[in-house]
Amino acid sequence: MLVTGATGRIGRVVIDQLLDAGVPVRALTRRPEAAATLPAKVEVFTGDLTAPDSLDPALSGAGAVFLLWTAPPRTAAEVVARLAAHVRRVVFLSSPHQTPHPFFQQPNPMADLHAGIERLIAATGLESTIIRPGMLASNSLAWWAPAIRAGEVVRWPYGAAQTAPVDDHDVAAVAARTLCQDRYIGGDYVLTDPNRSPRPRRWASSATPWGAGSHSRR
Repeated sequence: MLVTGATGRIGRVVIDQLLDAGVPVRALTRRPEAAATLPAKVEVFTGDLTAPDSLDPALSGAGAVFLLWTAPPRTAAEVVARLAAHVRRVVFLSSPHQTPHPFFQQPNPMADLHAGIERLIAATGLESTIIRPGMLASNSLAWWAPAIRAGEVVRWPYGAAQTAPVDDHDVAAVAARTLCQDRYIGGDYVLTDPNRSPRPRRWASSATPWGAGSHSRR
């Protein structure tokens, strides 16, 4: 199995999940020095989604790929074509842009990118599984943690709206399982947490580990 985004928040956990299942793992990273942060059992390849020909060594002989797109869209078609030439299956980390809810139907360049890659994958005939986490719980580290640590006002639209962020580890567990089991081929899965809450409650519950009190204005 080849894992892209191998040193990121989700890809790194996918690697651990696959290793725990006894699956041989290849990791794709843009930086050769990142190999030192990965388990010794992992076969590390240097490559970049913006340079599709750099992916060939990692793809050659790989049976399946966990695709986490972290590049501009211009090389997507060529990358997907290379996947189809080398591997049998792809698990693509997309977004819930098909969900008929106003939150997910707003104009969103990332959703447009994901939809385009899904169409490319479907056109190749690759065995595929699409997983669609909604809001990732770890995004709050980038969005809200600095303001909370500084004791500032947390500014965010629709503060009372209830959402169900999903933990990165849960997303990774789904990715690893769908990579390994044939019964998930053709699947399309929206991932959420079973517990919904308004954002101010999550800000308050997050304030202690981030070392500050939290305040919100709607």
